[in-house]
Amino acid sequence: MRKRLAVVLTLVAAIATGTLVGTLLNRSEPSFWGTLRYGASVSDGDYLFDSVADIVPGAPDSGAFRAAGALVQGTVVDIEPGIAFASDDSEGGSAVVPYDSADAAMRYAGLVVRVDKVLAGQLGQGYTDGKIRVQVEQPATTSLAELKESVGTAGTGLMFVHNLADRQQLLGRPVTDPAQLAYARSVHIPIGEGLFVEEAAGSPVIAPLMDGQRAAQLLGYTYVSEDGETEPSPSPTCDDLVEPCYTPTGKPSSKPSATATSVPAGGTEPTTTMPPSLTALRATLVAAACAEGTAVDSSSC
Repeated sequence: MRKRLAVVLTLVAAIATGTLVGTLLNRSEPSFWGTLRYGASVSDGDYLFDSVADIVPGAPDSGAFRAAGALVQGTVVDIEPGIAFASDDSEGGSAVVPYDSADAAMRYAGLVVRVDKVLAGQLGQGYTDGKIRVQVEQPATTSLAELKESVGTAGTGLMFVHNLADRQQLLGRPVTDPAQLAYARSVHIPIGEGLFVEEAAGSPVIAPLMDGQRAAQLLGYTYVSEDGETEPSPSPTCDDLVEPCYTPTGKPSSKPSATATSVPAGGTEPTTTMPPSLTALRATLVAAACAEGTAVDSSSC
């Protein structure tokens, strides 16, 4: 009797264990960008440019916005601590505090990106061992450990970046604090929130640093809200800090528009609700870089 009971208990345990293992194996990992809650950004030029082509290295300055230093294709492989500030006014000279300090009001993590190819322009300081670190804001309600758990789902993307120290120097706002300067030299920032990611091979790109309407506006598709309703894309607006207010202007017809943000006179609204593929977007952006003379591989032109 005891032997029979032992066998039964063993079988029950095996079934329970197998069920649990199966559940764990079948459970999909949480999306990295979903965990980041699409709130990680360094807004540099939001709504101050007409199309994605305006972010391409070498694109003319608008007076309110400057193009990225480089366009790269890269894969997110890790996320690391970056820099933390005692207040959310990092531009106003807020004190730097330890990353894990309870006094930190704002934290910027670093996406470790394996650079698969530099497509246009050139990377600045902080490009070492084939990798760069791209600064993103860590949401206050999400730990770095939680982000690390899902970083394997982040995917491969096309990224418009600029070394932070070089960017600030270019904009006439050089970083002078020694601690912040050392950090600024080590990281790149996403320009114009221009980070377009393919989370899974063959899937359409997402623009995790942009809101949905802005992404649709730039990538040339109709935005569909979570409730399934299509919504018109917003018109570019000026930043209250920019004086005078910048009014977007059209590009010369000889330059690829990379899907302009506004429908030209006499044009039609986008007919698709699907974002482009990474391959299609890459072809468009490389064509724009060729037009600017900044494509790294001239044979691609």
